[in-house]
Order: sequence, then structure tokens, then C-alpha cells
Amino acid sequence: MSPSSSSGLARVARHQPGARLRGLRFAAAMLALATVSCSITEPTSRDRAQDELTRNRQRWVAAGVHDYVYDYQRLCFCAPESTQPVRITVRQDAVVAVVRQSDGQPVDAKYGWPRVDALFDDIQGRLDQHVARIDVDYDATFGYPRSIVVDVAAMAADDEYSHTAANLRPLP
Repeated sequence: MSPSSSSGLARVARHQPGARLRGLRFAAAMLALATVSCSITEPTSRDRAQDELTRNRQRWVAAGVHDYVYDYQRLCFCAPESTQPVRITVRQDAVVAVVRQSDGQPVDAKYGWPRVDALFDDIQGRLDQHVARIDVDYDATFGYPRSIVVDVAAMAADDEYSHTAANLRPLP
């Protein structure tokens, strides 16, 4: 490139306000592509999350718990009745009772209160969907998900939700 043509490009960049910004965006995109291509051979966080899910689901199945009670809460931009802390009773792998923790009163079944298996299924579905973020904490004894935090799309509002499950006790 001749000196005169390079000064001509500088003049064009000064007189076209978006030219420099487009150049910076292009450089950032190239850097992002270079970063992605370097990590292809390394295990991804999704792979680790999948391995952790599989390991803990196997722990849950091996425990053979089909009758249990546990405390549950869903947090989301949902109807307030669906986000209250509840105690869920499961018999032979079916939800048989759901009561509010605050007063022991039954709650409406229309909110689809989950069994532990459904929590595992939610995690698998979100991993398959490649959501922006999923963080899971598993119980050390039974392997059930104690906390699930999901952000479906990084740049979307009100799509985040979480599940908490605690105090799981097998029933006789």
C-alpha cells in the first residue's frame, strides 16, 4: 500500500463515523472465533455438566428411593402460587400430596409439582437445549438436584428460573 493510499484510508475513516467501530467489531469477532477454535479439543463445561448429571442420576436410581417427602421451591416470573415453598410427598414415584410449608394447607396441582426424576429431566432438557447458563448442586447422599439455576438466553429478560429441593427423606 502506498503512503498516499494509507492516508486516504485514514481520511475516509475520519469522515465515516461507523468505519472504526465496524473495524473493532470485526477484530472482536475474529478474536472470539480464534478462542472458540482453541477450545474444541478441551472438554466443555456442558460435557462436565452432562457427566455430573449422569453420575448423580445413577446415584439416585441406585438408592432405590420410590417413596419420599421433600421441600421444594420454584423461583421464576410465574404465578405467585407456583413459587411458594411446598412439601411434596411421593409414593411409588407419583406425587400424592403437595402442601404449603407455611401452613400445611394443600396447594393446587395445576402447577405441575415435580418428582425428583422430573428435576433430572429438566436438567437434561436444558443441557440438550444449550441454554446460556445452568448451575446444579447435587445431594451428596442420594444424588438428587438440590439446586438448579437456569438462564435460558443470556440477553433475554425474565427467562431465568431456579428449583430448590431440600430435606429429602425416604418414607417407609
